[in-house]
Amino acid sequence: MREEEVIVIDRQLFISMVIVVVLFESLFIALFIMYRKGRIDRNPFILLFQKEWNILFHAFFRWRLKNRVATQKLVYPYHKNTSYFYLFLALIHEQIIEMIVFHIYLKKEEPEIALIMLLLHIYSVIYMLGDYNLLRNTPFRIIKEQVVMRIGARRSLQFDVNEIDYIQTASIKYNKSGGIINEKKVFHATAFPRILTIIFGISDELKYEIVFKKPIHARGYFGQKQEINKALIYMDKAGEFVGELQKRMEITVNTTKSV
Repeated sequence: MREEEVIVIDRQLFISMVIVVVLFESLFIALFIMYRKGRIDRNPFILLFQKEWNILFHAFFRWRLKNRVATQKLVYPYHKNTSYFYLFLALIHEQIIEMIVFHIYLKKEEPEIALIMLLLHIYSVIYMLGDYNLLRNTPFRIIKEQVVMRIGARRSLQFDVNEIDYIQTASIKYNKSGGIINEKKVFHATAFPRILTIIFGISDELKYEIVFKKPIHARGYFGQKQEINKALIYMDKAGEFVGELQKRMEITVNTTKSV
């Protein structure tokens, strides 16, 4: 390889690294500003490290569901019979094929970039494995009067049964052109990534919506607060989950009346 070509490759690599560093710095600055404004309660950098470690831990050490999770009462998995499983398999295969093709193509031409791309693809495969396994290990839970919904490491919602106004059946709404209407201030209780629903207009079937008496806060990936008015339930066997909530709502109402 000629000296001029080496200089061009080094320059391209340097520019790429600068762009990546600037993007990460912009993200960290935005998170720090939200933290100072009180939109994030915990240090976002520590939280991000914990989430990444949790995903990697599940990728390597918790591929199988623990028996205690499967046998616990009032635990409702939301990853079963979801379209995300097939998407997950497709993405894994795509990443592996792309990793091999890119590495073969770039190995001779630009070995430094080939190594970076190889490491990024390996990490993305490990991350997707950990993300899916974390979804399997964080089912929805009803603990006394508290409802805990954690969509893996992506987002979470926790509320009390007496904060629910009503629960009703629901279905996805479409606009005139056939695209999915994405409501604002809602928590999507689904394993299917919302970004793919927004971009490609594909989603699991919506079963129920839980409407709250007043706005409550959900948490995003970085722990940021998101005000919501209702939670949309897409999970398989949602009737069992909703039935238990309605039963507890009736108990709460009867207890209040008796007092």
